[in-house]
Amino acid sequence: MKSLSLHFARLVIRYRIAFVCFCILLSLFFLYNLKNLSIHTNVNDFTPKNHSYMQVQAKLTSVFGGLNQVSIAIVAKEGDIFRRETLEKVVRITRKLYLMEGVNQSRIISLSSHKIKDVRANESGFVTKRLMREAPGTKESMEYLKKAILRNPMLYGPIVSKDLKATLILADFEPQVPSKFLFQELRNITEAEKDSNHEIYMAGRPILEGWLDHYIPAMFKVLFGTILIMITLLYITFRSKRGVILPILSATMASIWGLGIIALLGYKLDPATILVPFLIMALDICHSVQLIKRYYERALINPDGREAAQRSLHSLFIPALVSLITDSLGFFTLIFIPIPMIKSMALAAGIGAISSLFTTLTFIPPVLSLLPVPKKSEVEREEKANVIDWILTRISFLSSKPFLRLSVVIILVILISAGIFGTTRLVIGDNEPGSSALYPDSPYNIAENMINTKFSGSNPYFILVEGREGRQEPLISSGVLKEMDSLEKYLKEKIPEAGYTISLTDYIKGLNLTMEGGNFAHYKIPDNDNTIAEYLFLYSISGFPGDFDPVVSSNYQYANIKMDLKDHRASTIKKVMDTTAEWIKNNHHNQDVTFLYPGGVIGTLAAINEIITRTLPDSILQISLATFLCVVLSYSSFVSGFLLLIPLAFGVLITFGVMGLLGISLTLETLPIASVGIGLGVDYGLYVVSRMRDEITNGGNSIVDDAILRSLVTSGKAVFFSVTIVAIGVFAWAFSDIRLQAKLGIALGSLIVLNGLGALIILPVLIRMIRPGFIFKAKIKNGG
Repeated sequence: MKSLSLHFARLVIRYRIAFVCFCILLSLFFLYNLKNLSIHTNVNDFTPKNHSYMQVQAKLTSVFGGLNQVSIAIVAKEGDIFRRETLEKVVRITRKLYLMEGVNQSRIISLSSHKIKDVRANESGFVTKRLMREAPGTKESMEYLKKAILRNPMLYGPIVSKDLKATLILADFEPQVPSKFLFQELRNITEAEKDSNHEIYMAGRPILEGWLDHYIPAMFKVLFGTILIMITLLYITFRSKRGVILPILSATMASIWGLGIIALLGYKLDPATILVPFLIMALDICHSVQLIKRYYERALINPDGREAAQRSLHSLFIPALVSLITDSLGFFTLIFIPIPMIKSMALAAGIGAISSLFTTLTFIPPVLSLLPVPKKSEVEREEKANVIDWILTRISFLSSKPFLRLSVVIILVILISAGIFGTTRLVIGDNEPGSSALYPDSPYNIAENMINTKFSGSNPYFILVEGREGRQEPLISSGVLKEMDSLEKYLKEKIPEAGYTISLTDYIKGLNLTMEGGNFAHYKIPDNDNTIAEYLFLYSISGFPGDFDPVVSSNYQYANIKMDLKDHRASTIKKVMDTTAEWIKNNHHNQDVTFLYPGGVIGTLAAINEIITRTLPDSILQISLATFLCVVLSYSSFVSGFLLLIPLAFGVLITFGVMGLLGISLTLETLPIASVGIGLGVDYGLYVVSRMRDEITNGGNSIVDDAILRSLVTSGKAVFFSVTIVAIGVFAWAFSDIRLQAKLGIALGSLIVLNGLGALIILPVLIRMIRPGFIFKAKIKNGG
């Protein structure tokens, strides 16, 4: 490896002009291709398409159309909704929804929708008419509408709030329709209807993703501020133009290369992957700092710019190569997670890390060799001892005395134990009402809270009822419908978060109630199959074709039970699924149908939570194994692999432990933390270990403690600055309007700091205690 690094360094410096031109031309090529890169959010990018729950969702969609629900609530500030001006808004919004692209017209529900009927019974059967084609124009017609709503349990409560001050409009859309388009269209429709006495709220997955897209431009301001912070910290670190401009140029090129390749491959960015270019910039700066620090160190010994650049590249080639390989592997291991958003993030970051490998090793050293040799005053100013040297010197003392080393190990064991305990309390999935992707006071979460308060929830949970193949019209059965009704009642009884529930049983019970003169004792499923068939036939004579399409297929082979939940917390999802399974196990006896679940938003989130639970350990194991093998191959020592993994395990366990203890859930957006953190964290340890090895085997330091001190005030100092620059840059994401980005920034920044502390404190102590052979090749005098 040493001969390889020497040959590579000589090659790069010998053809330095060619390498610099190649990097610039390639950057321009990829920069041109960025015109094809789009930024938007799509619901399908967040779902594991091949998961069994998503297969249920796919079947529901194929039978009943798009189930991508949007809830729109119209709330009267004064009085109730039974005013002409309020109901005219319902009529106008409903009509515009029918004309929207991608809408599932059969699943539009409002006081003015085609499906909502006023049903009366007479001697001939049923008389049905549309509940509200136009807003009532007289006091009598308004009173008639109010009474019709109050006596209909499918409207009073679910569609009109109990206090009569709000009404709900529900619409489902096909999943392939872009959320950005839906959000903009629906926002235009609802904004036009707001006035001094009416508030309009929207919730649902398309609206959430629309808000995420809406906040992306503001995120660019935060990320621009991140770059300014990095530039400032680079100037504080080097106090020279080359120390600021070269890392920024290299990092920018790496980001452009990564994004350019993503654009060529046809991928896009979303609120999670948009952070990747800036993560790559931070990563590239980390390695650039090491190279430039080593360059100044060499320039102080030998004021020959070409020689200093070549020796710096030769010294750091192995740790830089291994670091960047583990960085890219850390990202690429996420490709195995079957969620498109995570795959695109992994691909973008992995390609960016590989790009960083080339820009760091083939751009910075050649440019340094072409620049004038830094003046002696510049080198001395950069190498001058400061408060960081004082801190690192004190840190080196921790490894010099047996008592201090033992204290560090004891503290390490205590913290790791606490971390392990905390991880046992880690919650997979959301653990709070509303969307964890946005702040509680965001317009979306305010809207969802309002809808949940006034009505019965905005998180649909579907159960598909599938008839046995070969059985004709299996849903026209008293036994089947009674089982469906029993399941609905059981869920409502056992799930406090359960809200509005609708299925074919509710229609049949309503028809039976009407036929029996409105006596609520008859709000039940008839015992006779023929009675049910007769009700359906009589209704079809006067009803609108397809009135039952939202709840049952035309051949009565498939039906669905829809329940709106007041939140989508992980505990609620688990509870509703466990309760469904419990009912099926104990009460489902009819062999003509099968109950398949979960569908809707709850099914999607349940699938995501299961994917996280299943893939997180695998992901950590994969990147740990890849890191271990890279380190072992680099140093030809198994001990080196274990040694460098200990600080990384410390960082990951503490981060997840704190999340568990503080009740911060692990969601799809924070899933990459472990893999990314391990991939990035090993960099710091590699630079410290490589420098310590050089000091002991080649540097003439015969005293172990002196070698540790020298390593910390040189490479350790560069690590300190790298951690500071990268961590502060990532912590800046905390100012994003998108909470998922803020959470990712805080968690990842914390993990980077912990990894840095592990490299500067834990690693030297362990090396001093273990005295691994891959470092201590020469006979060394024990200095402590």
